Amino acid sequence: MKRRAFLVTGAALALAACSSGRKIPPLPALAAERGTMRWSVDLDGGGYGFAPAVLGESVYAAGSRGSLARIALASGAVEWRIDTDARLITAVGAAPGLVAVTDEDGMLRVFDDAGKPRWQAYLGAEAVSVPALDADVLVVRGSDNRVIAFDAYTGRRRWVYTRQNPPLVLRQTNRPLLDGATAYVGLPGGRLVALSTETGALRWESAISLPRGSNEIERIADVLGEPVLVGRQLCAGSYQGRVGCVDPGSGRPLWNRDISAVGAIDFDGRRLVAVDTRGRVHAINDAGEPIWMQEALAGRLLAAPALMGNAVVLGDEEGYLHWLDVDDGRLVGRVRIDGSAIVAAPRRAGSLAIVQTVRGRVAAVGLD
Repeated sequence: MKRRAFLVTGAALALAACSSGRKIPPLPALAAERGTMRWSVDLDGGGYGFAPAVLGESVYAAGSRGSLARIALASGAVEWRIDTDARLITAVGAAPGLVAVTDEDGMLRVFDDAGKPRWQAYLGAEAVSVPALDADVLVVRGSDNRVIAFDAYTGRRRWVYTRQNPPLVLRQTNRPLLDGATAYVGLPGGRLVALSTETGALRWESAISLPRGSNEIERIADVLGEPVLVGRQLCAGSYQGRVGCVDPGSGRPLWNRDISAVGAIDFDGRRLVAVDTRGRVHAINDAGEPIWMQEALAGRLLAAPALMGNAVVLGDEEGYLHWLDVDDGRLVGRVRIDGSAIVAAPRRAGSLAIVQTVRGRVAAVGLD
């Protein structure tokens, strides 16, 4: 299998940092310890590319050593669990009736919602995106920078969109955003593209940021995480670059700010939140103006944030899930999951945050 040159960054560095004896900054004080783990389920590993999917009353999650499970959202009861007989590399994508994962041999594997194999397809390279499913289409991006679309229910290949990779790219795992007839895909080099889900035709291409610097490492400007679409703003962040929003119909830039993101951003139409490479949490309004910045968690190798009601929720390298007040960034709660790093943004499920650690524990946590 042909492999590209990757650099490991962001939360993945947390694992290396812990093993090398790096001193982790102490936890900042809280007025009162708040937060409760409602339930947890142990799977066989996690890490980059692994985050649960919430669909209806079920949580779908997978472990890096091959397990795939459906968990009852309300109780944490395991409704079924199977062994896929593969070393998985990204998981999970889910849509009504379907669950999708990819393995380290470049195989896309699709199951029904009872855990029975539906179809599989060889991608020709490792996947670097969690499979995205919407209606009857599944879209995934490979390490060779091809974006491939399949009929989600039959496995028929619809189209392939190809771009050349820069010499160095980040070992991040993104997810395309599917919105009806359009797939929005973040790419290395700071580019965001809109593709027809029917034909793969390029609708537009826009720059979230432009590579700059005197060497290949300094010029890394990959778009990280899944783009976020709210109304007439499509937003994303890039490493060593910017966070910003574009018009989803044309790709025309609306605003941007110089913040080097370490993962996905989140946006609710009023506030955009992002974590930078120094571990600072930023909140920006819908015109790109700063609201607040929280530095108390700097150096704890934070994962991407999620907006949940009146809070910003995000994990760190020691497996703590932190709550920040959405209005001013104050720390208002935290819960420790299992002591291993959280490297992906929490998934929203009503008032619960659903997370998965590097060890593979899937947990539902609420701020009480």
